[in-house]
Amino acid sequence: MLYDILNEKRDLILKIAIEHGIKNVQVFGSVARLEDGPNSDLNLLVEFEKGRNLFDSIQTRN
Repeated sequence: MLYDILNEKRDLILKIAIEHGIKNVQVFGSVARLEDGPNSDLNLLVEFEKGRNLFDSIQTRN
């Protein structure tokens, strides 16, 4: 389910990650084990570029 969608959107996901200072994206949990179901969530582990953090990625919109 979600695994197939991630594979289809992989290039877009990585492009967005790079734009936000993320250099590595890993999937874990039920999706990574191919055990996801209709109520599963998506668990991502991300690694930021040196000197960047989660707060750098938060965008404020007016």
